[in-house]
Amino acid sequence: MILLDEEIYILSYEKDAAKKLVYAPKRGCVELIDQQLADCLNNRTITAESSLVKELIRAIQKTPRKDLDVMKNGFPELNIDLSNGCNMRCIYCYAGRGEGRVQYQRKEDIDLILDTYFRYLYNLPDHQENATCSIIFTNDAEPTFVPDLLKYTVMTALEKAKRFGIKPIFLLPTNGAFDEELRAFIIKYFNVVSCSFEGLPEVQNQHRPLINNKPSFDRVYDNIKALYQSGIKLIFSVVVTRYNIDYLKETINFFDKNFPGSVVSFGQINLSGRALADKKALGVDQQHFDERFMAALKYGKLTSIKVQGKHGHPNLIPRSHYCSSTAKPNWSVSVTGDMYACMEEKSEAMKIGYFDFEQRELNFDQERIKMLGQKTVDCNEKCCDCFAKYLCAGGCVSKNENQLALCTGIRERCVHFVNHAYEEKTMRVAARRLFNITEDKERR
Repeated sequence: MILLDEEIYILSYEKDAAKKLVYAPKRGCVELIDQQLADCLNNRTITAESSLVKELIRAIQKTPRKDLDVMKNGFPELNIDLSNGCNMRCIYCYAGRGEGRVQYQRKEDIDLILDTYFRYLYNLPDHQENATCSIIFTNDAEPTFVPDLLKYTVMTALEKAKRFGIKPIFLLPTNGAFDEELRAFIIKYFNVVSCSFEGLPEVQNQHRPLINNKPSFDRVYDNIKALYQSGIKLIFSVVVTRYNIDYLKETINFFDKNFPGSVVSFGQINLSGRALADKKALGVDQQHFDERFMAALKYGKLTSIKVQGKHGHPNLIPRSHYCSSTAKPNWSVSVTGDMYACMEEKSEAMKIGYFDFEQRELNFDQERIKMLGQKTVDCNEKCCDCFAKYLCAGGCVSKNENQLALCTGIRERCVHFVNHAYEEKTMRVAARRLFNITEDKERR
């Protein structure tokens, strides 16, 4: 509802059924009210001129409105496919890697991509000396499959970036099955490592065998344990199938014991690529996943593990674009030179240009870039009256047709996130009172 020009939603309060939460999505703000006021607001039996309403809105408006275009901020990320090969043969791989002829990115083409990218950033209006950019080695294939090309690209990027006054930050999505001698290089040069690792040995070996179909758990565990002990920032991604849907708590316990304090992201299996082609019964009923994932979110709070998913943000950071891939857009360059906004969805709808390696130039599709940039949650009719629209941002634009089936679970999780944000807020208020800290002092 709109109240004194403020968009608000009334949500359940998990700790007390006799009270409700008022959530203002564009501010990421939550206030607590009693059931009677909530009923009056819902039934329109109280006017905007009421002192209770004015007091509520004043409390909400103490929190400034957030930048809904936050996904446009910063430089576009550069994602480079070094090959289309992989050292694993995961049973659900959406790209079908680990089979067929392997293609490799040529060094001279890597040079062209990096030169073009840094020059593009240098000519942007918001370029500043020592500005940072993110370089990622895409998960469309395993970047550590070609360690020499990985090392070449990192060292070349560092050298070229200096000339443009830019500091690259390197992020590595990996399956963790790299050779032991690559560990030291990763620890030295990479800022963040996102590892696809299922945790439980029997699930890891079932889901993610090596290219020769041998178990992968021991090799991956040893590698990521070394990275973890080095202090590098690690994020774990776990794919949820019928094999592990009922063992999410046990998975959290595994990470809590072996990698305490880590972030673990659970994602429902996408039945495409090899999972579909091999006709394996890997799928998970949507309601079953929603129930188990919600239980995992709550259970994670009892441990040192921060549990995450793809939709919604526990800090209530609102956004109108689902991700930066379409908002900026990002650059994701394949081994053939085709450039996509998204490193996962390499379809014609996401293609924003191509590198002509013969002519040594980049060609943008400006119309496609403009069209993708306009795809915000505000354009999605099904999201218009949803309180969670700026938390999930309507979901991935490339998977919009399948998004509706996810909405029930997303809303349930976002109600939980709003409750979590309110509890965090009350704890901060209590701490300020205890230590006599003013809001001005806290900001400083």
